Amino acid sequence: MPTLVPGHASQSGFTLLEMMIVLVIIGIATSLASVSAFGQDKARALHQDASRLAHLFTAAQAEARASGRPIVWTYDDRGYRFARMPRKLVLPARMAARAQPVTDAAIGRDTVLRQRNWISSDTVSVRIDPNVGMVFGDDWLADPLKMELEADGYVVRLSRLGNGRYVVEP
Repeated sequence: MPTLVPGHASQSGFTLLEMMIVLVIIGIATSLASVSAFGQDKARALHQDASRLAHLFTAAQAEARASGRPIVWTYDDRGYRFARMPRKLVLPARMAARAQPVTDAAIGRDTVLRQRNWISSDTVSVRIDPNVGMVFGDDWLADPLKMELEADGYVVRLSRLGNGRYVVEP
């Protein structure tokens, strides 16, 4: 019968961050499978963009909590990217993100939060309410948020509930 000897205990397992990344990957794969049920290709692709964003926002929040550094999401009509804010901030993270462009070499091409292009179209417009910018910090309770993605005449809504969960509505 194996026993643990004091001083020789070894533990193995996964960290919370590793588990969150695996859950995000499973979620992305699940959303890709569920999006295929939609009839129109352009509507399906826009819904896929919104589902992917919901999972990436969850991963960005987990990464910001784990690293202790805020992460900013920026976008344009062609794609989007995530960037870490510097550790030493004079202004609060939301104000600092508005004051200057955020650059970060630590979020590279081989990470979950890498720079991406939109799947659905060459140009996607984004409307966020309230328009305070997407900054993920170490806070556990997030304010509700509504986001609309529009491309090729289709609109998909992405909402963040008060508990921090993201919901995609066609």
